[in-house]
Amino acid sequence: MELKSEHRKLGVAMAIVMDRSGSMAMTTSSGHTKMQLANEGAARSVELLGTMDAVTVFAVDSQAHQIAPLMNVGESRGELNSRIRRIESMGGGIFVYEGLKAAWDELKKAPLGQRHVILFTDAADSEEPGEYRRLIDEMKAGGTTISVIGVGTRSDADAALLEDIATRGGGRIFFSENAGEIPNIFAQETVTVARSSFVEDLTGSQATGRWYELARKEVEWLKEVDGYNLSYLREGDETALVSTDTYAAPLVAFGRRGIGRTAAVAFPLGGEFSERSRNWAHLGDFIQTLTRWLMGDELPPGIGIRHDLTGSELSIELLYDSGTWEEKISTTPPTVVIEKGFRNGKKEELIWERLSPGHYQVTTRLEEGTPARGAVQVAGAAIPFGPITVGSGSEWRFDPERVKELRETARASGGEELLDLSKAWKKPPAPGEAPIRIPLLFALLVLFLFEALVTRTGWQFPGVSYQTLIAKLSAAMAGRGKIGRTGSTNSSPREERKASLPQADPETPAPPEPPSHESRKSRFNRAKKGL
Repeated sequence: MELKSEHRKLGVAMAIVMDRSGSMAMTTSSGHTKMQLANEGAARSVELLGTMDAVTVFAVDSQAHQIAPLMNVGESRGELNSRIRRIESMGGGIFVYEGLKAAWDELKKAPLGQRHVILFTDAADSEEPGEYRRLIDEMKAGGTTISVIGVGTRSDADAALLEDIATRGGGRIFFSENAGEIPNIFAQETVTVARSSFVEDLTGSQATGRWYELARKEVEWLKEVDGYNLSYLREGDETALVSTDTYAAPLVAFGRRGIGRTAAVAFPLGGEFSERSRNWAHLGDFIQTLTRWLMGDELPPGIGIRHDLTGSELSIELLYDSGTWEEKISTTPPTVVIEKGFRNGKKEELIWERLSPGHYQVTTRLEEGTPARGAVQVAGAAIPFGPITVGSGSEWRFDPERVKELRETARASGGEELLDLSKAWKKPPAPGEAPIRIPLLFALLVLFLFEALVTRTGWQFPGVSYQTLIAKLSAAMAGRGKIGRTGSTNSSPREERKASLPQADPETPAPPEPPSHESRKSRFNRAKKGL
């Protein structure tokens, strides 16, 4: 809704303060810089304001640079947008006080009834607030409100300062990590400010007779409305109900946009100022008729389209009854036109691929955060679709192939699929662990067989008994472990190995020689006779 030009007291004087610090030069996933997206948002604000409104724009780093003085939107809309879109990031940080002070000095000149500031800044790089509290008190006393759009989150270093500015300024605070949302936030804030054009007086209504273009008969309109948004009719549109006050403003308007349809109801249908409309006996008929008209003509029988968005790839399918439509389509092939972007976006005609009789398909790729809409034209009928937008989190969309790859990776690395995150830390896998039960059992078996062999055969290392060897090895290992625990030694590895081997001790008597084979045999025979 745009403000009626002669209603000066409801006009808006808006100052847009833009952060052009170094962080605004960062490129986003859409390929645009943060500065370019902010410029688009400010330009959209200008588009949404009425012809009686006024706008001034400042780009701020360590000081405020005036991009546009206070200019009437109706006379300078194009020039304002041209100046805004040329703003570039120049480095440094934004001095918040300087931006607010420059905006207030310019808004003081505005004769309009409402003054508002939109401060766009980085939530992690907003410097030099100065005596902002005193300045905001002065601005509020002069009828000025302040809203803040912060790039970042509430946990950023300067987020608390920005929240305080918006609270003291009587406006709203917005935080967004997704730079692609900036234009929409600007538009949302501008529409909220423009609602000041709401007339709260009880106003009569009068039909124009144009409702017959939507319905077969005139509806029995309500005689009075509790309030309405003061607006004017766009060129080429029609109004079905107008106010009976001095403004003769449209209360119900409708029109066409390309192959689509649009309508506006200026009086509330719910909430505050809606008591009369909610008690209107023909409210249901009115809403049903208007909704059916907005939905457009029904599709011709035997034909339809469907679209599917997978990640950033849009697929459009045309399905039809080949028996009914094949001859028409062979004479006039179907076409599809898609428009990507916001206002005055890029139009593109796509090429169909025939999959089977009665089934055509076309695919195209969309940019993240950019809306797309279009229409399929076939045999004299136009079938619209959209708008369709690829969200900022398209990488998180479910893809069975990606899940399959993750499962295969977990299996190949010895891991497992964990679906319940509450159990993730209860039994985490210990890296580097390996079972040693089987190697240990094998080592014990070898040791047992070796000991049995030595016992049965009486074999020993040359010059030393088996028991002495075990004792010496144990002492050597204990000595090496002691050295390893208490310090280091300067001996070479060869000397360490030599020291670890059993040495002859001159003070220790040599162990007795084991009995020979003949001696053991004789002892066995004597024992046998004794038995």
